[in-house]
Amino acid sequence: MRYFFTPVKLICLLLLLQLTACGFQLRGAFELPAALSTVYIDARSSTPLLQDLKLILKTNGASVVDDATAATSTIKIEKEETAQRVISVDSSGRAREYELSYKVTFSVSVAIDSEHQKVMIDSRKLELIRDYVYDSEAVLGKSREKNILLRDMQRDASRLIMLQIQAAYRKQATAAAVKINNSETKN
Repeated sequence: MRYFFTPVKLICLLLLLQLTACGFQLRGAFELPAALSTVYIDARSSTPLLQDLKLILKTNGASVVDDATAATSTIKIEKEETAQRVISVDSSGRAREYELSYKVTFSVSVAIDSEHQKVMIDSRKLELIRDYVYDSEAVLGKSREKNILLRDMQRDASRLIMLQIQAAYRKQATAAAVKINNSETKN
């Protein structure tokens, strides 16, 4: 007699159930509220951050539109800036280590009707900082390292923006639930 569940299959099934029971999610998986079903991203230019935000939204089931009037919500990238500063020098005064920073200011609003919007996240600033050691003997390699670090910071910023949007909606939903609960207990 053949058994459908061999011990190996049973162990794999139990491990899979454990992963889902603990709330495991793949990186980049976000629970998008209904208000983010159609999103307009207001940015001054097409940057890697903009492309990453579009990809995350599309991957999680939202549609990104080019017309603000057709959107249920708007993510506005108000400002993006990159800076680099020397954090250490060698004995001859040459830069040995740099700090690379990437700053993004964004806001999120939701359409109430065709003419009015409600601000969900008001002008919030994210700052990501990375250090790297500079070697004057490997200028091309260090330039490439700087570009890779910057690109990684842009990817991280897009994920952080989505996490902050998700947290803002959860906070709003919790506040609404508490308000309903309080009004029911008074009656």
